[in-house]
Amino acid sequence: MIEFVYGSKGSGKTKKMIDMANTALETCEGDIIFLNDRDKYRVKVDTKIRFTNLEEFSIVGSDQLFGFISGVIAENYDVKIVFIDNTLRLIDYQTPADICEIVEKIQRINEKHDIKFVLSLSCEKEELPECVAKLI
Repeated sequence: MIEFVYGSKGSGKTKKMIDMANTALETCEGDIIFLNDRDKYRVKVDTKIRFTNLEEFSIVGSDQLFGFISGVIAENYDVKIVFIDNTLRLIDYQTPADICEIVEKIQRINEKHDIKFVLSLSCEKEELPECVAKLI
């Protein structure tokens, strides 16, 4: 399952994602990963959740993001939920095809490993690419 949190910049997407992650601890029977490119949110995410600042690893682009996610999952079979905040910035979004590429790759991981993904996108509903809109 892939879930999306979207809205304009400053609309509270990150706060909502952090709240969702912290709440998921109550029912998740596995590990939760929270990926971001800013360290300032680390203190708001519960310490039982693995928070990773991707900027520390110089992750840029959908191929590198996918490789990082794949490595985390290969290392830890207990991962059940992955939150990816600021997805468009992480993949260096230029065109709708950029987000479609990472969404397709994430769908394959989801199908093989039954891991839930929650991605935040800084755009309005009418700006969502077709590949995302059909999953909402």
